[in-house]
Amino acid sequence: MKSTAMNLPDNTLPGAASTPRASRGIPLKGAALLSAQRMAGYLAVMLAVALAWQLAIWVFEVPAYLLPSPGAVAQAFGAHAGDIGEAAWRTVQNTVIGMGVATVVAVLLALLFIASPLADRALMPLIVVVRTVPMIAIAPVLVLIFGRDRWNGVGMVALLSFFQIMLAAKKGFEAPSRTMLELMHCAGAGFWATLLKLRLPCALTHLFTGLRIASASAILCAMFAEWLSGAPGLGSLILDANSRQHFALMWAAVGAGTLVSYLFFTLTIAMERAVQDWSR
Repeated sequence: MKSTAMNLPDNTLPGAASTPRASRGIPLKGAALLSAQRMAGYLAVMLAVALAWQLAIWVFEVPAYLLPSPGAVAQAFGAHAGDIGEAAWRTVQNTVIGMGVATVVAVLLALLFIASPLADRALMPLIVVVRTVPMIAIAPVLVLIFGRDRWNGVGMVALLSFFQIMLAAKKGFEAPSRTMLELMHCAGAGFWATLLKLRLPCALTHLFTGLRIASASAILCAMFAEWLSGAPGLGSLILDANSRQHFALMWAAVGAGTLVSYLFFTLTIAMERAVQDWSR
């Protein structure tokens, strides 16, 4: 009779050392390909919008002081590329910091609500009330608290973004079924072990969904704060160009804002794709 060991892989033989698994790292190929595809689609859509824009100017004979042509907007963008780039960089910084603060606060609140249903019932109505108050009413208070510098934009982005992220994180932490939770309990896992090994992996998809929803309007929130406070950024650049009736520059700054907003949205999708690829 032949030995059964002859049919086994070398690393399963008694006494054989197991072959170490190659480290995967963080796969970025899928995320980069997805980002390139989405940006190509964005550029195609913007080209179609520019053509329709120019056609509308020709057909309806819109004067330049009401609506500049795409060519004039492109010229203004090239002539003021430094100012637009600096303003966009300031707006992006405020948005990234605000989103980071919002994500930390949202996840901590979601964990608190999971750990304490009493805190959920007590604080959730207050959070909903704060979220539903119009920002134009809260803006003067934020200016008093954060001043008229960049922190006003950071505070407004965090305030407007954390609600969606918190709801998504809470939904994700509640995603595991009762059977899965009972299995973790039978295995002797406590709250933190269950959180790290079960609830957090289940919450990642929901959390990225909340980030995508919040990121779509985060740049606009930062620009709105700049409009109100006068802090440097795309919002104040648009307001200043409009007051000087430099409409080509105004639309160039608006175009930069939409580009930055879409880049920010695409970044959250690429991050989700990278995490999904890495976890496989």
